[in-house]
Amino acid sequence: MNCKHRETGATMSGRRDLMQTLLARLVFRRLLSTAVIGLLAYPVASCHGQADEVLARNKSDVTLRIGFPQTTGQDPLRGMQQASRLLTFEGLIGNSRDGRTAPRLAESWTVSADGLSWTFTLRSNAKFHDGSPVDAASVKQSLDRSLASLTDRGLLPGLQDIVGIETKGPHEIVVRLSKPSTFLLGDLEMVISKQGANGAPIGTGPFVTTQSSPQQITMSMFPDHYLGTPEVRQIVWKPYPTLRTAWAGMMRGEIDFLYEVSQDAVEFVQGELSVKTFSVLRPYVFGVVFNSSRQPLRDKNVRHALNFAVNRETIVHQALKGRGVVAHSPLWPANWAYDSSFLGYSYDPGRAAAMIDRTHGHTTANSGKHASARPTRLRFTCLVIENLALWERMALLVQKQLFEIGVDMKLEAVPAAQFNERVAQGNFDAVFLELSGFSMSRPYAFWHSASTRNWFGYQNSDVDKSLDAIRRALDDESYRAGVSELQRSLIADPPAIFLAWGQTVRAVSDRFQVTSEPDRDILLTLSRWRPTSPRAEATH
Repeated sequence: MNCKHRETGATMSGRRDLMQTLLARLVFRRLLSTAVIGLLAYPVASCHGQADEVLARNKSDVTLRIGFPQTTGQDPLRGMQQASRLLTFEGLIGNSRDGRTAPRLAESWTVSADGLSWTFTLRSNAKFHDGSPVDAASVKQSLDRSLASLTDRGLLPGLQDIVGIETKGPHEIVVRLSKPSTFLLGDLEMVISKQGANGAPIGTGPFVTTQSSPQQITMSMFPDHYLGTPEVRQIVWKPYPTLRTAWAGMMRGEIDFLYEVSQDAVEFVQGELSVKTFSVLRPYVFGVVFNSSRQPLRDKNVRHALNFAVNRETIVHQALKGRGVVAHSPLWPANWAYDSSFLGYSYDPGRAAAMIDRTHGHTTANSGKHASARPTRLRFTCLVIENLALWERMALLVQKQLFEIGVDMKLEAVPAAQFNERVAQGNFDAVFLELSGFSMSRPYAFWHSASTRNWFGYQNSDVDKSLDAIRRALDDESYRAGVSELQRSLIADPPAIFLAWGQTVRAVSDRFQVTSEPDRDILLTLSRWRPTSPRAEATH
């Protein structure tokens, strides 16, 4: 059997550009090999001495160039700014992968027996980028300023219980609550900053932003960071219109770090010997989220049935190329309290169709010469951001699987700004989203019936009770019991078709030695990266 693959002009042109880049690199490597052979005639000790001298000289001018492909449909500068802020600003504490908290500007903390007073001890060697100390007074000012500017704390319910912040000496602050809240620590990840003379915020992170424009963001290392001076002296962020053009830029030597590699390109990128890839499971769940206040999705039995109609394994395999795990709820499966005994939904389209017919009434799908027409068992529209390839691909797979049981899910692609506006207004039947599940405060914000961020019309008293139990738990046992009950309630009355947790894949040139930690994004270890020594580069 002969198979033909039709390529568009743009695709063929892109491949020609890529092949030319690869050929140029091959020629360069041959020339480099010849040069290396000639250098071997010199004494080994002399070569090593020169390499060490070069490395020492270059340490003062180590620049990491990051290629940032535009894949989110948002403003390019805004996307880079959001990513770069992870290196510029820090909070009192950080969230670990398992849902516990880790020290950052606060080195330790304690809570009173009644859960109403939290005392945070600050690092004595932490400084702002202007050289001033991160002391109790400046932290209190930062927290007070941030809390005052939050007109809607719906996304951060852990901050809603704060009734006061006090200083206790130069290195301790006390946060007082009206009620105990397990959400406080996770939501206190908000950044600590001070205002500069021009009103711009001054951070504490290992890098300082020195220049920002739509074409480039430049950062310099902060020599007085409490974890030490980064060996990477400068970072330059450069936007690219697509993942393909960013990869081509990496092959041309324009960038050292490709911020994101598409699922389709991972195997191809891994075949390049001068590049290493690093992947990590993201704490964001993909899903088709229902507007539970609208028909036909107001009926929980219909929502339950639709979950049996979707083959999540197929979606992970086809849309994510196997780089992800199946999801059955919005709760992060790596959380220490997650109950893995819940199996979720099996793929059973026959059961799904029968459930819909029992609860929504049976309507025969079209047949005969009009068999290709839309089915009539159920119809609703799903909102999706336009030109966001991965989201569209996953939504199309869901659409196809639902079509097989006579459910017509029409896709409506709109620009990102319009998408955000309509979601906030609840103006949709269903919406394809990626929701954070890192902290238990996020499910509370999205699914508690009293939350201002519950844009989805979802109401369930059992879910509310479970979320409240988690929020007010005074010990691990109570917390774990609340999480288990929440999982059960969300499966019994699903607010969405939760599909998968996907991986983020990043690529880094072998010019840098990357500090890689299990299940941690390498972007968060960038302050400990170092340039590869000339000797190591010569062995490649």
